[in-house]
Amino acid sequence: MRATKAQSGRAAPRSPEEFREAFGQDRPGVDPGPVLRSVRGFSEWRGDMGWPMSVPDRTEISGYLGALSSRVGTEHAASELAYVQLGAPVLWGVPVAGMIGQVLRQSRCTPKVAARSIDERARSAISSLPDEWQGQLIAKLTSEPGPLSEKWSANHVQAVAHALARWCRASTALGREVRPSGASFHVYATDLRADGVSDRSVSDYLSRILSGFRVVADPGFYSTGCEHVIARHDGLAKVAGRPTKTGAQIVGASRIFDLGVELMDTAREKGPRGLHVARDFRNGLLLSFAAALPQRARALSHLSFGTTVMLLEKPYVHVVLPGRVLKMREAKKRFAGYDKVVINPVLWSALDDYQRSFRPLFDEGPALFPSMIDMGRAITSAQLGRLVGDLTCKHLGVRVSIHRVRDNAATEASEEIQSGGYLAPALLGNKSAGTTRDSYDHAQGMRAARDHAARIAGLRSSPTTLRV
Repeated sequence: MRATKAQSGRAAPRSPEEFREAFGQDRPGVDPGPVLRSVRGFSEWRGDMGWPMSVPDRTEISGYLGALSSRVGTEHAASELAYVQLGAPVLWGVPVAGMIGQVLRQSRCTPKVAARSIDERARSAISSLPDEWQGQLIAKLTSEPGPLSEKWSANHVQAVAHALARWCRASTALGREVRPSGASFHVYATDLRADGVSDRSVSDYLSRILSGFRVVADPGFYSTGCEHVIARHDGLAKVAGRPTKTGAQIVGASRIFDLGVELMDTAREKGPRGLHVARDFRNGLLLSFAAALPQRARALSHLSFGTTVMLLEKPYVHVVLPGRVLKMREAKKRFAGYDKVVINPVLWSALDDYQRSFRPLFDEGPALFPSMIDMGRAITSAQLGRLVGDLTCKHLGVRVSIHRVRDNAATEASEEIQSGGYLAPALLGNKSAGTTRDSYDHAQGMRAARDHAARIAGLRSSPTTLRV
């Protein structure tokens, strides 16, 4: 069957000359010569040299790549097919270019070793503990039998196991008793601070050691001295603030959302022509989605079309997240979840464009944020966190983590919404207003800075001579 239109409103080229003209309009500045040569090579292989060229299917493209690879090598064959992909939007339309991109990507992606689950990572951390301690901590995993109310998340089990193992190594090296005491905690905390560990982390480490020791060795253990050392470093941490959080990172959730829209608009202008443009659109969507839906990286990494993200009638976006990806006690995760309808026409349009034009360039899967290098899989929560930091650092000049995006959302809610200070905890899904208060405190400084900047700008435009 012959193609009659390459793209909406444009007839398919009926000669090499028409192709050169159309390609020049579609990709100005790109030499059409190598593209036309590669397209002719594909036409000769399939035995169809006529114009307009008939639309190829995935079987043909895959067969051509395989035949060419056996003849000239994998790398050269991929380069030839990449040229065919460049001409595909003019010859057959953008969807065919996307399909060729998928075939190319699949040929370049090698099978990856499956990442260990968090349950497996927790068990591995437990294996570094003394044998007599391992059974009690393994029993805390939800994958083990027992009352759900007594279980810990696998992430917490892993953190406790690491803290206990580090404590055991330090105690053995210094010839101290493994049983915690106020004196030994003080010495250990001093050593950690000397290594550059913040007071917040010191307090967390000591708390995990204490709770872990109660599980694996002495369920009734209590030490006033240990509690005092933990409380002291917790207090020091509150005074010092979190070392990973700075005032410069409060840029406003709207600014982050707008940056995402800017990246998506730039990708739209280029058109869905290849994986790197699709990546840029995905990155923009990630920023906008994280600002509009201030969830943790673990939750965002589980977003997928049809299961957790549904487009309703414009501008309604339905988001449903299971309890297992949310931060809450294990006993509640089975029955809890996140179920919200976001009213945002910009986000709705972005998701619609992404689903129809850009998302298929990655693979045929449903993940909202697919991996560039691991075909068929989503970006992990850790990778997603690094990506948000890299993007904000590049475009805003300051590295803003996903958790800091949540702070920005809370700050802006506190500033711009009536009674926002009370609504912010619900927006972030925090259990208490106290958890959100740190973010709310930033709001006063943010508003003052904005008002000051506006006043200075007004004075600069004033004809009055300022006396400073």
